[in-house]
Amino acid sequence: MRGIRRRGVLILISLAILVAVDSASVTALTLQRTWSARLGSSGANGATTLRAYTSGVGSIGYSLRGLRANTTYSVQIRKGTCASPGSLAARLISIRTSSTGTVSRLDSVSSGTMNWIWTAARTPAFIVRIASGTSIRCGGFSFAHATRVAVSGLGIDLPVVRGPSGYPYCRVAMYLASVAQPREPGITYIYAHARTGMFLPLLTRWRIDRGASLIGRTVLVWTSDSYVSYYRITRVRVTKYAVAGATSLTNERLWLQTSTGPNTTYPKLIVEATRYRTVRATYAASHPAAHPVRC
Repeated sequence: MRGIRRRGVLILISLAILVAVDSASVTALTLQRTWSARLGSSGANGATTLRAYTSGVGSIGYSLRGLRANTTYSVQIRKGTCASPGSLAARLISIRTSSTGTVSRLDSVSSGTMNWIWTAARTPAFIVRIASGTSIRCGGFSFAHATRVAVSGLGIDLPVVRGPSGYPYCRVAMYLASVAQPREPGITYIYAHARTGMFLPLLTRWRIDRGASLIGRTVLVWTSDSYVSYYRITRVRVTKYAVAGATSLTNERLWLQTSTGPNTTYPKLIVEATRYRTVRATYAASHPAAHPVRC
């Protein structure tokens, strides 16, 4: 009898250890990015939330309604828009609706599948599409991204847009889509020409004192979810390899980049800053009108 009890205790201890290890692995995950998509007209069919973690894995959560009852739907992540779906990026685990046509569940996404999803996420638009025969629902993914940048005392205050694949725009700053956004682990990379009304004051400070007068200044970056993050400039440097190290996920940093000369043979100026505060902002402050032009 004692032997049976002892074995029972050992089993319980083993199970407790397994549970502890599993919980630790989940809580140890560091969120890298969250995308959300509303399905149907004005979100009439609910929403999905896709999360990526720095370990490479991901998850997708569903809160859906108004679908066919007791029906299995396939789930696809595709490039493009709902009006013009592009190529298939990934197939996810199928979902099954309830007797009332709802879905409420959370599925894990493997690192291999997340690699394909990230490829789609770095294109101008990507979507989730769930389908069962003629019953099809679709939603475009969005995420919180930089919309405005300002530097104290320099007259820099610009709308921020997604950077084009070709020559950078004028009259705006741009974010590099392949790296992080404010509050995400990694480097937020915002760049603009060294021209009047853009990032020229950064280059001027560099020419005067090698950027010493920039150290300690405050940079404000607003995001599309109506927050503003405050950064303090800590370092100014020039380099021929402007994006080297920008894909690192070990530190949350802001890099402001501009040119030091009229063509690509000149090195780039990088102003580095660290975030020290984030607060709520108004929608109007976070969504300035942007009028990018080719230059």
